[in-house]
Amino acid sequence: MEGSTAQGSDPPPVADERGEQRVTRDDLKGLRRWTLVTGIWAVAATAVALIALLDTSGGDAEQKAGDAGRRVGTVEKRVDALDRDLRGLSARIDDAESRLGGLAPLTDVTKLQDRVGRAEEDASAANNRSGNVRDTVRDLEDRLTQLEDAPAETGGGSGGGGSGGGSDDAGP
Repeated sequence: MEGSTAQGSDPPPVADERGEQRVTRDDLKGLRRWTLVTGIWAVAATAVALIALLDTSGGDAEQKAGDAGRRVGTVEKRVDALDRDLRGLSARIDDAESRLGGLAPLTDVTKLQDRVGRAEEDASAANNRSGNVRDTVRDLEDRLTQLEDAPAETGGGSGGGGSGGGSDDAGP
């Protein structure tokens, strides 16, 4: 103990009035040293625990990241497909608009429908008139047949034959 006092350190601990020993400067240095060692060990143990935790969850994280990457890839493919479909629809719409642009306006179509309606009415009226004309022609044919048959029945032989024969024989 004398060696510790000879080096210039605090005197050995002295008991106070309650019988407890006083804390010396060396005691505080030792306490500080062991507190630092304990703190370093705690930090090291925490680091090891975190590394172990992250390393075991790293596989899950990698798997989740891979799954998310695959899902993102699938979504990108779907977006690309929808984009192609949209372009196709746009082209079809443009084509339909150009065909519609080449069509006649509604007023022209309405005028054409009116003209067709009038033509149908005229055709129907003409059909009715042609039916009347047919009836008239039949009546005339019937009357002509009656007129042709009438001289033969009424004239006997002299009236119908003499006038008919005289005109045929008198020729040029």
